[in-house]
Parts: sequence; structure tokens; C-alpha cells
Amino acid sequence: MKRTGIQAGRPGIPPPHSPPQKDGTVISSAFSPPFSRCLAAGALSLGLILSGCTASPGAPGEAGDPDVPAVSLQQSGAVTGVFDGGTGPASLAASSAFFESSPAAVVLGAANPAASGLAAAAAAGLGVPLLVVEPGNEQQVEGELERLRVDSVVLYGAPAEGWPAVAGDRTQVSGPADVDGFRTVLDLEVVPAEASGAVARIAAMDRGEPLAVPGLEAAPAQTAVQETNASETEVPKDKAPAQELPEFEAAGNRAEAIVLATEDPASAAAVATARAAGAEVRMVEAADPRADPATIEALRSHRDGGIYAVGDGFGGAETFAAHSDVALNAPELPGGGQTVFPGRRMVALYGHPSGGSLGVLGEQGLEESIRRAQETAAQYQPFSDEPVVPALELITTVASSEAGADGDFSTETAVAELLPWIEAAGEAGVYVILDLQPGHSTFLNQARRYEELLKFPHVGLALDSEWRLAPGQRHLEQIGSVDAAEVNEVSAWLAELTRENVLPQKLFMLHQFNSSMIRDRDQLDVSHSELAVSLHADGHGTPGEKLDTWNVLRTGLQPEIWPGWKNFYDEDTPTLTPEQTFTQIDPKPWFISYQ
Repeated sequence: MKRTGIQAGRPGIPPPHSPPQKDGTVISSAFSPPFSRCLAAGALSLGLILSGCTASPGAPGEAGDPDVPAVSLQQSGAVTGVFDGGTGPASLAASSAFFESSPAAVVLGAANPAASGLAAAAAAGLGVPLLVVEPGNEQQVEGELERLRVDSVVLYGAPAEGWPAVAGDRTQVSGPADVDGFRTVLDLEVVPAEASGAVARIAAMDRGEPLAVPGLEAAPAQTAVQETNASETEVPKDKAPAQELPEFEAAGNRAEAIVLATEDPASAAAVATARAAGAEVRMVEAADPRADPATIEALRSHRDGGIYAVGDGFGGAETFAAHSDVALNAPELPGGGQTVFPGRRMVALYGHPSGGSLGVLGEQGLEESIRRAQETAAQYQPFSDEPVVPALELITTVASSEAGADGDFSTETAVAELLPWIEAAGEAGVYVILDLQPGHSTFLNQARRYEELLKFPHVGLALDSEWRLAPGQRHLEQIGSVDAAEVNEVSAWLAELTRENVLPQKLFMLHQFNSSMIRDRDQLDVSHSELAVSLHADGHGTPGEKLDTWNVLRTGLQPEIWPGWKNFYDEDTPTLTPEQTFTQIDPKPWFISYQ
């Protein structure tokens, strides 16, 4: 099921309470007037991706006392969203996504981050949303409390932070800060936990189970909420915090959703709300659903449910939707996962199937080349924490001394000749890079000729600017070059091809051995998340000469570009061993080829 992007709060949204659309049209996540005001104020950024699904009120799984108010969860099918924009907006977005109504809520003043773990435990344990009040978002929080039909609020923070005014005439309960307070005020069992890894601890909280709470005091302590002051909070002087929370029922069901989160402290409140709703929260190192094989497997187990992420690092609604689509539907790369780096390093044989004169790849047949690549990569594994994946860099268009029929001084290898190599490599878990030497053609014109091959998930692209000639130039008489604008045309085309075909990330490699080969290199577009851009240092010679070239090429290199290295069997004196390649070159190269 492909998920398509919707950004909440865009112009043209239907009126509040409008029926969900079933034809994939854009709808708003604003299901009630108060929440519509939140969106209009621009304080909330929540992208929802709907694919033939509906959003309707949930109901407790078991019938309870009709006189006791109960929490009701949203029910939504294949929904994808990002809770971003900072702590406050993310908390509002998570509340809207998971809760239809809630008799109670936890409210935290953002100026008191030390209370974040306490507030998270209260929300997760009670099974109610956690909303964070920040300067300027008081109206949005109040609107969300109205939408949820909240009667009681558990308050954390200092009165000057603005939450008493938000709480209004609702029953106000001082948020407890110690074990006894949680037990007597909220009827929750808690134990102290270290503050490190706080978001992960919140992600592991489960209502009905003892909660390990970062920042919790074991002994009784002064509660987190002090007596209110009317001049500071606009709360009537006779409005005192209640000593216990009025009775209500938690939801009898759990949200059919998974939420990805990092250890970004700004995600704590949204993670707590997700756990309060019973959603699964998975902690990830990289803010990308494609990066980790275990995360991909977890997402696929929630294919028909909600898939969310917390934090700005996930790239916003449309990017996260596209990445999730890949995670759900695309094959993994050799070595696992769907992003090229840093989940693996690669060691490749370079050459052309026609023979050894163009590189070591052609010194043997197809099966022998694959086996040799595997054996060469295996020699690097003892010196790498990441899996070392074998690869083949196939010279796809070969620089020629003759103009040829098309006059471009480049011989294009037939797709049919390369296809068996690509298919066999895929079956063997070997990555393939198509190398272009365009002569007087352009890199984009030549890349388009091999679109069929680039649709394979394990095939990337390399641009060899040494062989990109200007008018009047000839191979081996001048060193070719390319400007960043031409490279950017290719990267944009390749990224679009990857995106439209729901493919895993592709390696996009640029060969270089002197500074003039890529003009305006600082203008390279490295923003395409569909591509892992690598700069491959091609120089040969002594180790000292090669390291000098390496350091020159790395000067001014964008941090998003992954450095690569080439070892020459004949031209290097001597050729570095695998151990030397991975221990003497700093930083350790992500891609190594042999010629």
C-alpha cells in the first residue's frame, strides 16, 4: 500500500468534522474547531499520509461504568505522520493523532525540563496525553484541551510558565515528584531511574506496569507545582490544586501504530503520549526508517496501521512518507537496510567485462569476478565494525581514442552485455556501480541510456570526470572535467528515478584525483536523500603521495559526502594492504576499489 503525503493545515482544508476521504484526496488532521485554531496559528506541523483509510473515534475495548468518563483513542488505518516543530508542537501533534477524547491530561511547562521525565511517567501511566506549554502556544494547548474535553489536568512546572491560565476552571492536580506522591496522588507505581537515555526509558513505559522514571526522587519531596499566584497565573485566588485525580477509565484498546524516535530530548513528550495510547515506540540511531533492518521489519509488521516519527531530523511529512514507503516495499541492499552508508562499507573490483586491459574485473569471467570480489571484501572485515560488502564497478561507457559513429569518443556497452553481471551480482549479494566515461557526450545523456539497469535496487552510478571532454579535447591529451551544474542534473534525475520506483538509496559516486576535475565542487547538490554521494580519490603512487592527494581532495568537502579510495595493483608502490587501508587512511574510507 503506497502512502501519499498530506500536510495538515494547508489552504483548502475541509471544515472541521468533515467526513474522512476515501479516494486519497488531501484532508486536514483538524477534526475539531479548537485544533483547527492550533493549525491556523502555525504552531503545529503534522503531516498525515492517508491511503484509503479513515479516522474515527475509538472506544474502550471493554464496557465500563457509564457514569465514569473514559479515554477514547483515534482509530486510523494506514496513516503516516511526523510530530515535529519542537517540543510543544510535537506534543500537540501526538495528542491529536492518538486521542479522540480524554477526561484528563498532563500539562508541562517547557521551562522546567527537569520535570519532563516525571510528566512523561504520569501521562504514560495514566494513559492520557502530555501537552507542553511554551511561550506563545498557550492558546493552542487550551484548544487541544477543549478538543479532548479534558476535565482534570496534572500540572508540572512553575506557575509563571503559563499553564495555570491554560488549565482554566478544570480540576488541577499538582504533579508528584516522588514515589509516594505517584502512589497516593495518581495511583501509579514508579521507581527511580537514571536520567541518561531518558527518551528510551519513556519509550519503554507501559500503563499497568511499574514505571522507571528519570528524575524521580525516592523520598517524599515538595511537589512540582507550587501554590498559584493570581497575578502570575490569572487563576482565582480560591483555586487550589486538588490532592488527587478524579476517577476516569483508561482506554480499553491500544493504538495500532508504531512511532520512531531518537534520543532528542524534544521528543520526550510526544513519545510519552504515544506510549499512553499504547503505540509501540522504537528507538532508532538514525532518523531514517530505511537505515536499520530491524526497524524495516518492525514497520512491515505495522503495514496496515499508523507509522509515525518524532523530531525534525526525519525530514518532514513528505520525506518521511517516501522513506516509509521504501521501508515497507523495497528490497534491502546487500548487507541489510536501505541506506548505503553508514550501515556498510564496500570493496569493489573495477573494470570492464571485455578483458583485463581495463581493470581487474575483466581478468576473469563473471562467476570468478564475483567470487574474487567476495574474497577481497572479506579481507577487510576484521578491520571494520560495519559489514564489508563486495561490489563491482562496471565501466559502462568506455573512453575511446576514436570518435565513433556518434562522434562522442565514448563506446557505450550494450545493456544486454551488462545485464547478466547485474543479475548475478544481485543474487550473490554484490553491489554494482555503473561507471560513465562520456567523452564529448554528457553524463546525463549517457545515464539515461542505462535507466533499465539503474532500476535494479543494488545498482548505483559513478561519474568519471577524467573522461568528460570539452570541445576540441582528446583523451590522454588533457584531463577531462565537469562542472557542478552538470553533476547536479544527473543527481536530480537519479534521485527522481529512485523515488518514483520506490527503490532503496543509491550510491552516487564522483571520481576525482585533482582539484580541477570537478569545477565549483562546493555547489554540488547533496540534498537528495535518495542518494549517498561519495567522492572517490583516484590517485596512484606511493602511500605518501596518495595521502597528500587524499587530504587535498577532502579540503572543503561537504560533510554529507562519503569519502572513497582506490588501490592500484600495479601503479601503487606499494599497494596498501586491507589493514593499512583501514588503519592508515583517516578518515577510514567507506568505499574502496581495486584497479
